[in-house]
Amino acid sequence: MTALSHYFSLHRRYHRSINLERDFDKPDAVIGYVLTERSLDALHRITAAFNTPKAQRVWTLIGVYGTGKSAFAHYLTALCAPKKSAVAQTAWHLTAPAVPADDPLIDHLIETLPPQGLLRCVAVSQREPLAWTMIRAIANGCEAFWSRQPKPDFLRRSTDPHQLQSAI
Repeated sequence: MTALSHYFSLHRRYHRSINLERDFDKPDAVIGYVLTERSLDALHRITAAFNTPKAQRVWTLIGVYGTGKSAFAHYLTALCAPKKSAVAQTAWHLTAPAVPADDPLIDHLIETLPPQGLLRCVAVSQREPLAWTMIRAIANGCEAFWSRQPKPDFLRRSTDPHQLQSAI
């Protein structure tokens, strides 16, 4: 008797869920992402707000467990990485074939996203005060963005739990 695994295999992408902090700059976590009609619509709405003064810049992704909310957030985070990074190039390779030829989205993204990328601050909830989660996300985002420069003193202090406790 031949095992089903002989006939079928799952892409690595479907073995485990996305964790935004763990998979932050991992191109293989983006590979296999499928841009659906809804994800393209969300991408349009989000990127339209990048250059629009006083635009809504807060969104809520709502859906049942396992429908791809974190995967979309990871894809978007990858798309906003420095353009020469492996994770951004992987995201761009997924985007181009998924966008219709007459859609100005690609041109808009190229014009909007700077070559050095955006400051990407991601947070995954933990059993800690929300302020600590936000500070950790901002500190990690700043550290990644300015990784080739010495870490500013405020970033060193902001990730020290003892400093966090006294600051709050």
